Amino acid sequence: MDRPAGPTGPMKSSPVVEHDLHAFVDGALDAARRKEVQNHLDRNPDAAEAVSRLMAQRQLLRSTLAPIADEPVPQRLQLGTLLAQRQAPPTRHWRWAAAVLVALGAGSVGGWQVRDRWEAVDVAANGAASGAANGAANGAAGGAANGVVALAGEARSSYLAYASETPEDLDRERLLRVVSDKLRRPVEIPDLSAAGYRFAGGRLVATAHGPAGMFFYDRADGTRMAVMLRPMTIEKEAPMLAQASGAIGGYSWAMRGLGYSVVGTESPTTLHPVADEVRRQAREKSST
Repeated sequence: MDRPAGPTGPMKSSPVVEHDLHAFVDGALDAARRKEVQNHLDRNPDAAEAVSRLMAQRQLLRSTLAPIADEPVPQRLQLGTLLAQRQAPPTRHWRWAAAVLVALGAGSVGGWQVRDRWEAVDVAANGAASGAANGAANGAAGGAANGVVALAGEARSSYLAYASETPEDLDRERLLRVVSDKLRRPVEIPDLSAAGYRFAGGRLVATAHGPAGMFFYDRADGTRMAVMLRPMTIEKEAPMLAQASGAIGGYSWAMRGLGYSVVGTESPTTLHPVADEVRRQAREKSST
């Protein structure tokens, strides 16, 4: 008997779970699944923020452990040394056993005399361990503050400082040359006319992480928003993350080592499609 025909049409993607988020951070997903996870992050700000923290922690571990990974293996831990130790005569083990017995005998007499000192040492050791743990946590937080979160804050600050002024440079070609030279990579000014925004000029801005290019756009009603770009030292690939402080907010992300931030005073529902368009154009440009 013939089997019934199976269902036709495209297969539904499986739900995005925590394993997918970790694989996204590690770059272990194929192109199709990575796109599905990226779409999920675009729709879920909480998941995008969690991925941003994971990326910061990953970069922190890499930068912390890199010097150790580059060190040569000590002679005492090399395979030849370990094999030689296993093949050595066992007589020295009896000497160690005798030494342990002597130490135990001495300890039964003097142990109580040094008890208080050991307790003090334990307290100090616990304090040091707690301090190290807090330091690692603070380091991870610092790593996050140097990535997309920092980019968003710098974009808001620059927007607040310059949005009300006449843009420094209205010549697109000259501005592109200046910004590309300072950022040491070719950049493009997004075309947002289809979204209702006219290019109004731009300028170089200084940030805590180096120079950035800021491009301003005006709507017909006079509302101004901006797109800021700067190279990323960490979180060179990061999903789009919503950020706001007071009346100024927007969306920030990183792609191929370049950070992007769309910032303005409009609502998230207005700025999100604009950010999507900026990212779409950047992806198309990088693929050519």
